[in-house]
Amino acid sequence: MATDWKRIGRITATVFEWIGVVVFGLLVLAVVVVGAMLGGVGKAPEAMGGAGRVDADAVELAAPSAAAPPPAPTSVETGSLFAPVHEVLVSPRCMNCHPDGDRPLVGDGQTHAMNVSRASADAGLPCSTCHADHNSKVVAGPPGAPDWGLPPADTPMVFEGRSVTALCEQLRDPASNGQRSLAQLLDHVGHDPLVLWGWVPGGDRQPPPISHAAFVEAFAAWVEAGGLCPGEREPPELELAAVSDDVDDNASVFKSE
Repeated sequence: MATDWKRIGRITATVFEWIGVVVFGLLVLAVVVVGAMLGGVGKAPEAMGGAGRVDADAVELAAPSAAAPPPAPTSVETGSLFAPVHEVLVSPRCMNCHPDGDRPLVGDGQTHAMNVSRASADAGLPCSTCHADHNSKVVAGPPGAPDWGLPPADTPMVFEGRSVTALCEQLRDPASNGQRSLAQLLDHVGHDPLVLWGWVPGGDRQPPPISHAAFVEAFAAWVEAGGLCPGEREPPELELAAVSDDVDDNASVFKSE
C-alpha cells in the first residue's frame, strides 16, 4: 500500500496550525498577566507622601450599638399630657434620626452602618445619596421621604434616652426647637410629609405605638395647655426670638427613619 504523503502533509500542517494557535493564546495570556502585575508596580506609598495607602490601624470604625432607652416614667410623668407624645417621639421611627450624638440609628434603634454621621454630608455624601423622597421598591432597600436627614447640629433635637419631662421641656424651648411656637410645632407634626412617613414606613419597620390621629390629638391637647410639662401647674412663658416670623416651616428640625 502506497504512502499518501499529501494526506500526511495536510494533517501535519493542521496540527502545527493548532499548536500555533495554542501557543499564541498562551503568549497573549502571559502578556496580560504580566502587564497587570507591572501595572501595580510603582513608587512605594511612602515615596508618594502616603497617598494611595490606607493604614488599617489608623481607621477607627465605630462599633454598632443599640440606642439608649429612656428612663422609666414616674407616676407624675405617666399621667401627664405629654406622656403619649413622648411615647411616639422615643419610638424608633422618630428617635432614629434624633440620636444622642452625630450617628443616625436604623431599624429598632441600632447604629447606622458604614460609619454614617453628620460628617458624611460635609464629605459630600448627604442622606439623599441613598434615601430618596420615597421608600425603595427593592426588598430591604433604604426607606425614604422628603427632606430625609438628621436635624441641624446646632438644634439636634435629641429624643434618644430623654425622659418624659426632659423631652417636654426641650421640645417647647424655642432655643432648642428652631425658634418654633407651639402652634408651629402642632402644624408640623400634623402635616409634614417626613412625620407622616413614620406611620407608613414600609418594609418590616414598625410604626409608632399609637395612630397619627391619636398622636396629633394628644399633641394638640398639650399645646392647648401651653406646653405644660409633668409636675407643672402653670406653663412658663415661651419667648421666641425676633426672627421667629421668618422661620421656614419646611426646614424641619424633626426627622424620622
